[in-house]
Amino acid sequence: MLQANYHTHSRWCNHAVGEIEDYLEKAISLGFKEIALTDHVPHKEGFSWIPFDQLGQYNIAIDEAIAKYQDRIRIFKGFECEHILSEVDYYKRLIEEYGYTFLIQGQHLAGKNCEVNAFNCHEEDEILIYADSVCEGIASGFYKLLAHPDVVYSSYKGPWSPKQERAFHQIFACCEEYHQPVEINASGLRGDRGYPRREVFSIAKQYDLRFLINSDAHDPAWLYDDITMKAEQFAQDLDLPISPLL
Repeated sequence: MLQANYHTHSRWCNHAVGEIEDYLEKAISLGFKEIALTDHVPHKEGFSWIPFDQLGQYNIAIDEAIAKYQDRIRIFKGFECEHILSEVDYYKRLIEEYGYTFLIQGQHLAGKNCEVNAFNCHEEDEILIYADSVCEGIASGFYKLLAHPDVVYSSYKGPWSPKQERAFHQIFACCEEYHQPVEINASGLRGDRGYPRREVFSIAKQYDLRFLINSDAHDPAWLYDDITMKAEQFAQDLDLPISPLL
């Protein structure tokens, strides 16, 4: 059974349920040793799951929860981030001034102008653009792990091809070069969303990588359930070594 989760959302992101404390209580009840709180980072411009004007309120809520539970479980304060060049200084400020030291890369938008939506990807060339943006983020050194590397398959339904294979070799070679841990995302197995994808992780297995399973929890009950167990079985079937991050 898993003893940690490093990809955790709450009701603040407006597409999850449960307060921050509900996730901490559930993790403690499961015997988890550590948990990262990683709601989607609020953005001042463009699409944002958490409205930017709620950052102050959110920051108070997360700090209060950490103070209350830090003696019972190791907690990391973080965000799930898009790697967008124009946002890098903002991310630095979140780290240096607010203590969000656990940033994870969840690349839902890709391209120089965020023109590719990974949740609405229908062309192979979009996957190549996605791979470039992912690698740019990995090389930045900002992020503790790469979340759902194969999220493009939530919408892309075309047959597997050499072009896709090239894109994921690019991503995992970059992960190996920069020692970036790679997530097997259990949430993708909810409703058969298309990821994690066997072909992708068969490529990942060819590299010297560190793998971890995250629930990508949007409900406290997701932290460890039958879907998380399916992700564990996915890793076992491919003989992927799983280890805690820290």
